[in-house]
Amino acid sequence: MPVVSNTSPILNLAIIDQLILLQQQFGEILIPSAVLDELKISEERPGSQAIREAISVGWIQSREVTNEPLAQLLKQTLDKGESEAIARTL
Repeated sequence: MPVVSNTSPILNLAIIDQLILLQQQFGEILIPSAVLDELKISEERPGSQAIREAISVGWIQSREVTNEPLAQLLKQTLDKGESEAIARTL
């Protein structure tokens, strides 16, 4: 079953070269477009290559938010990536 993630788990595991743990635990990871933007995969940063590879292979996939009004409401107290990840799951 796919899960939805925000930026921190993906980025932090990629930085320490352990991104594979997410795939092993969950299989498929869905991320909203805000999380993809926050990951800044086009820049050469620690972990960027591993994230690009995971997206290329397809076990991390970007999806549109399914509940935009909720995402907008959540953005009042959370950052964009967290808001969209929560709105994507509900």
